[in-house]
Amino acid sequence: MTERQRRILHLLVDSYIQTQTPVPSGALAERLSLSPATVRYELIELEQQGLIGKPHASAGRIPTRSGFRHYALSKLPPSPLPRATLDKLTQVLEGAGARREVLLVQVASKLSGYPAILRLKPQRAPQLLQVHLSNLTQGKILAVAVLEGGRVREARIDLSFTPTEAQLAEAEQRMFRATGPVKASTPAMMELYESIGRVFAQGSLEEYREGVGLLLSEPEAQNPEFLRQAIAVFESPNDLTLTPPGGVNVRVGEDEGLSLVQAGIEVRDQVGELSLLGPVRMRYEKALSVAYAMGQVYMGK
Repeated sequence: MTERQRRILHLLVDSYIQTQTPVPSGALAERLSLSPATVRYELIELEQQGLIGKPHASAGRIPTRSGFRHYALSKLPPSPLPRATLDKLTQVLEGAGARREVLLVQVASKLSGYPAILRLKPQRAPQLLQVHLSNLTQGKILAVAVLEGGRVREARIDLSFTPTEAQLAEAEQRMFRATGPVKASTPAMMELYESIGRVFAQGSLEEYREGVGLLLSEPEAQNPEFLRQAIAVFESPNDLTLTPPGGVNVRVGEDEGLSLVQAGIEVRDQVGELSLLGPVRMRYEKALSVAYAMGQVYMGK
């Protein structure tokens, strides 16, 4: 791609992000002080490269997924937020205490104008310190566990049998501060121990979300399918692979009509990822700056 083609593509994407309407060649020529014939020629070249398309014969051009991706990657590394803003964010998060994660997604969503999702997981499975068990229905129990670090989590566990009160009490006693696998007296008790250990090891991912209502302000929200897909990704991201700590990632259109801007984080014994969710017609430069800055502030950088 030539430098002139790059300038035309980026101006076209900028215009489309702002207006969501096809961009005519004349507007590009005027903005770039080029002749209309030159711009039309370069647009044909960009179209052949698969970076732009023409929805109707008489319309202007719009970016393709590849065009948006080229544009988004050009915004790396992210532009830093103003120093005064970073200092204020640091002050706010340092004073948040146990609400740091909740405040992180709230501020990231507000600054970017997009829904924010924070996922955290321990770099190793936390030790189970204590567990309280009770029967719910036939073959289903409720387990409330105190994990290493004082975190309390609960889970509903399906079993192939219904434990007696004596079996539940035995499991509570045997699993109290157990540092290794608990030996079982019967196959049923082995199933109980393994099910409890598995659910708290695999279910240790913490998630915080904020700002899904912001999607309603996007023109794409007029399409029910866009909203359905966006809410599905917001509630349960498809990929559990996390961006490496300190890194940033842009995922353009991997889920139809949607993009994710992500920043990897690491704090103490946890790794995670802050994601901003929006339409493919996303304000990438701002989203990247916010995601990266919030990740760095959260890590104390």
